[in-house]
Amino acid sequence: MERKVNVPLTDLKREYAFLRDDINKELRFVFRSQKWVLGPQVYKFESRASRYLNVKYALGAASGTDALLLSLRAFSLKFRKKSFFDKKDEIITTPFTFISTAEAILRAGASPVFVDIDPHTFNISPQAIKKAITKNTVGIIPVHLYGLPADMNSIMNVAGKYGLFVLEDAAQAFGAIYEGKKTGAIGTAGAFSFFPSKNLAGYGDAGLIATNDNMVYDYIKALRNHGQKKQYKADYLGYNSRLDSFQAAILLAKLKYINRFNKKRMRAARRYNRAFAEIREIKTPFVPRGVTHIYHLYTIKVSSKRDKLIKFLNSKGVAARLYYPYLLNQMKVFKSCKVTGRLKNAKRVLSQVLTLPIHPFMRDEEINYIVKCVSRFFSEK
Repeated sequence: MERKVNVPLTDLKREYAFLRDDINKELRFVFRSQKWVLGPQVYKFESRASRYLNVKYALGAASGTDALLLSLRAFSLKFRKKSFFDKKDEIITTPFTFISTAEAILRAGASPVFVDIDPHTFNISPQAIKKAITKNTVGIIPVHLYGLPADMNSIMNVAGKYGLFVLEDAAQAFGAIYEGKKTGAIGTAGAFSFFPSKNLAGYGDAGLIATNDNMVYDYIKALRNHGQKKQYKADYLGYNSRLDSFQAAILLAKLKYINRFNKKRMRAARRYNRAFAEIREIKTPFVPRGVTHIYHLYTIKVSSKRDKLIKFLNSKGVAARLYYPYLLNQMKVFKSCKVTGRLKNAKRVLSQVLTLPIHPFMRDEEINYIVKCVSRFFSEK
């Protein structure tokens, strides 16, 4: 009987073993500076991130969710001349994403409008966006799901035609490329998350906003720090959403390896793709021309017995997961939000997707073990 192998979805323990000296060196700078929040390592990370993304500004935040919210608040101040959006202001987004995308819209005072996705990329459909636009539409939030860039040319064309802002939810796609540009650097602003599961991962919550807009930058800089432009004098109702120096130091150490680590993810994905090509029940990730998928998550479509396959893999020690088990509009908190169309693609994809372990430190034998388990499941069914 084959030995059970425990394969986690990601492995920060192996990553830390590789990066220990780099991380500890950056952390020592924090201890020496005694600046625990918005210290020198934060500004250094922001500077390096803006250079990497090729944007004028990068601003750290306490989380990826806050990065979305701060951006929306800044857009309201700039475009609507008020601190919060009105409930009648509509922002179009995908229902097939994590909660925070729509949560940020509601917290900024606006209303999410959910539209269907592309059945191949799982990203928001530009055609569905166009059909959902009304006189109340103010913006679009595309999500670069799993690390695959959305169709930004089409989205930006629609936004330009109707005078809408575009906030890229790039939480899952740090370093992904769309036609020569990094995700998060194409729209009015881009929001990133550095939650420990992400491809650029902190050891806690952390986020970043990227923008080329001077006014958006100024608003976010104040909003993240209690609305203060000047110390002890608040101009806006803000937040305590400053990036702490420890997370910045960890991210700074990891940033110089991000391209190498993303390439390792791509290599692992290619190994999966080649192996699964022989299994007719599985459809591997679709990647359009001109984009680089960085495989924050490796997600396949399973045509039959998906749920049984997950249980089987879990019983064999493989951390297979569902991202995501529910559409946002199916959740109680978003039940009253507007839905345009029947979301038939999103509903179908929801019943088929399955995410398998992937990270830069995966061993070939772990991938081989997972492939063997999947093959055995379908050969025995």
